Amino acid sequence: MASVWGIDIGKAALKAVKLRKTGEGLEIQAIEYIPYPVEEDEDERQEHVNDAIRSFLTKHKLRGEQIVVGIPGLHAFSRFINLPPVDKSKLSMMVRMEAQQQIPFPINEVNWDFTKIERDYEPGEEVEIGIFATRSELIDGFLGDLKEAGLHPDTITIAPLAVYNFVRTNTEDKEGGTVILDIGAEHTDLVIIDGERFWIRNLRIAGNDITKALADRFKIPFAEAEKLKKQSSKSQQAKKIFSAMESTLKDLVGEIHRSVGFFKSQADDLDVKRMVLMGDGARLRNLPKFFKQQLKFDVKRVSSLAEDTFLIEEEVDLDTLKNHLLGFGVALGLAVQGAGEAPCGINLSPQQLQVQSKLKKKLPLALVTMILSWAALGLSYAHWTRIKKKVYKTAKGMSDVGSWQQTQDDATKAKEQIPPLEKRVKQLAEIGKGRTMVAQLIDQVRGVLPATNDELPKLDDDTRKKEVPAQRQSWEQLLRDNKTNLKKMWILDWSLRRKDIQGEGPKPYECTMRIAMAQGDREAVEIRNQIRDDFVEPLKRRLGDAPFFVRNPEKTWPEGYGDAFLSQTEEIYQLDPDARTESRKSFPAVMVTVRFELGMPKPKPKPKAEEPAQEGGDEGGDE
Repeated sequence: MASVWGIDIGKAALKAVKLRKTGEGLEIQAIEYIPYPVEEDEDERQEHVNDAIRSFLTKHKLRGEQIVVGIPGLHAFSRFINLPPVDKSKLSMMVRMEAQQQIPFPINEVNWDFTKIERDYEPGEEVEIGIFATRSELIDGFLGDLKEAGLHPDTITIAPLAVYNFVRTNTEDKEGGTVILDIGAEHTDLVIIDGERFWIRNLRIAGNDITKALADRFKIPFAEAEKLKKQSSKSQQAKKIFSAMESTLKDLVGEIHRSVGFFKSQADDLDVKRMVLMGDGARLRNLPKFFKQQLKFDVKRVSSLAEDTFLIEEEVDLDTLKNHLLGFGVALGLAVQGAGEAPCGINLSPQQLQVQSKLKKKLPLALVTMILSWAALGLSYAHWTRIKKKVYKTAKGMSDVGSWQQTQDDATKAKEQIPPLEKRVKQLAEIGKGRTMVAQLIDQVRGVLPATNDELPKLDDDTRKKEVPAQRQSWEQLLRDNKTNLKKMWILDWSLRRKDIQGEGPKPYECTMRIAMAQGDREAVEIRNQIRDDFVEPLKRRLGDAPFFVRNPEKTWPEGYGDAFLSQTEEIYQLDPDARTESRKSFPAVMVTVRFELGMPKPKPKPKAEEPAQEGGDEGGDE
């Protein structure tokens, strides 16, 4: 597998890990730790970050490796919900509907993703889903800053999820819950792991708050207090220094208590047994002992990498890795995700970037396919050319019939080898042919969906300042008042299959979509007509030409060309076509099925029959 870089751009340092997946484990090929001054001015800080990135790129020449980066947890929204057990094909649609309710911003203004908690569920038990989101403008700005420095990431996730991925990969599952506390300069991420379940939260107290406490206590500048904090473990006044931090640390303990209590209220069976410390802020002397006394947990720092999981190349700077291991958790987790070994693969990068990343991964295979195609073609042509020259030379210069016959036999055998090679070339050339049609089809469908699908009520500034539950209640009331959902059109199910047609002609796709709208006080036939006029007819016009050539499969060829099948209406509930009788209480809707074929070229018009000549010309008259 190709190598990946996990790059953690922190407040005070850039940390990077180059890793690749092998048959023996995850091999760490290189690490990088580039510190820079902590600046309160954002422009100065960004300049230090850009310098660090340029220094990294100068030292490590990137040659197509996947790059995974993370944003701080404080810039992200997370929510864990339970949903009824449904087929995998319907899960994404249900989560999207729930995400629109849960995320306190219009869905078209955020980058979001979700993960299903993969554990053993009882029959009929609700499934646990984690939803993660951040503002699109924040991601765009983050990418812009990185590109300005020359870094082009493929995947963007959230730092606490990288911490989760690292800890799950680096440690064996243990009975009871584990609190992971990653103490950074500006923020502290709390992650609770309980088997396959996990929760994340950002805490308001971090390393800089501890530094400020020291600065206030000893009446010294912030930079000097930061230096004092880092050297406290070696200072003769270690106890006095720790005493100055204690008030702030107790505030942090209070935050941890409240967070654990909140998540216990969400999961009654959660029983926290231990805590693991990470981050450069966890270096403080006596910190594990202090937390153990306050929280009554077993508390330890991350001190090593699992030997049965992580392999380390000889060229890796072991001293740097050992000295800064507490701060490398995020970078390691990012690299683990890039290698495809992360239990949580949340990706908040823009859709265009995700597509580019997938193409980047598939490019080597495409190149191999192209080379094989040309190699096969070149082989057959060169081989036949050599035989042909031999035939001509023999025919011209030799009179021996037997020798001529032998050469002719050789030529015949060589010609027999050409059709299989040509067939193979055609097969290779067909790889990928027509696959772009699917992506083009998605764009066309998006183009005809009603603009009201993206409409969401906006909360006023006063409401946005309230707690999230209050915001959600206000938002739901606006949905009801504005009748927003009555204007939307849902694609509940969408299947696309390649039809197997004999012969060497085009292989069309058959597309089936189930479209629904909320019924409200309208008649079913009125909704069917709206779906036909606002969705099916515009889509037919968009798909009427190359490369689509839409056709109604319910009609004979070529009469069905340019048309699509539209079924009669069905009543459904909760946007679930398979809802049970007892579930038929809420959100009545009307659904129709749309079906059409794609990819069959427009039929050639039949030649007009010649009109028979009229006898007698124009002569004659009324009788």
